[in-house]
Amino acid sequence: MRFFSDAKLIALISDQAMDFTPADFDAPLTASQQEYLKKQTGIDIDHVFWRKQVHGDEVLVAQGSSMASFGLPDADAVITLQKNLPIAIRTADCVPVFLYDPTRPAIGLAHAGWKGTYQEIAYKTVQRMTQEFGCQPKNIQAVLGPSIQSCCYQVGEEFKQYFPQEMTQREGKLYVDVAQNNYRQLLKAGLSEANIVRSGECTCCGSKYYSFRRDAQRAGRMISLMLLL
Repeated sequence: MRFFSDAKLIALISDQAMDFTPADFDAPLTASQQEYLKKQTGIDIDHVFWRKQVHGDEVLVAQGSSMASFGLPDADAVITLQKNLPIAIRTADCVPVFLYDPTRPAIGLAHAGWKGTYQEIAYKTVQRMTQEFGCQPKNIQAVLGPSIQSCCYQVGEEFKQYFPQEMTQREGKLYVDVAQNNYRQLLKAGLSEANIVRSGECTCCGSKYYSFRRDAQRAGRMISLMLLL
């Protein structure tokens, strides 16, 4: 699925047609992964700038080349204003947060699981874009990509302390809307409502996307990728 309508930008999330679980974050993409991205983007992408995700709030600035991520710390968000440098995250229920400032231009990607969401990684990624690149939040466009939605995200009582505004109860069971919390973070960061799009697609409901909640250890990973041209 492609996001944003701008010839200067590629932004997409994959589906179950290709598993992007990395064996080595510093190695090239596999031949089949490269072929998939070539079909989706029309360009050759053999490396992406990504790191091991640890459900934290670390935001990295990507620069140099896609292979320049070697040796960098684990992180769940990446930002850049460098052209022809593909940045990426992987998800299988967590919220992929796509950020784009067309006036700078600059891009950012955040992997927002419930732990990263609680640590406000979406908000902090916007903050980092303003600090590092001089972006103005009012100019930033955002997409919350496919993720597990409140229809399927059943949780325990302890989540009431983490996301009190996003909890619902049905038939005696509790459900949480983590994507909604990320939406509120983007508003808090200064983005306008008109510049935020929420996919609303549930990764757990159907068979289009990978879902750890649905398939556990059998689940692969989607790639969310952004690239300034």
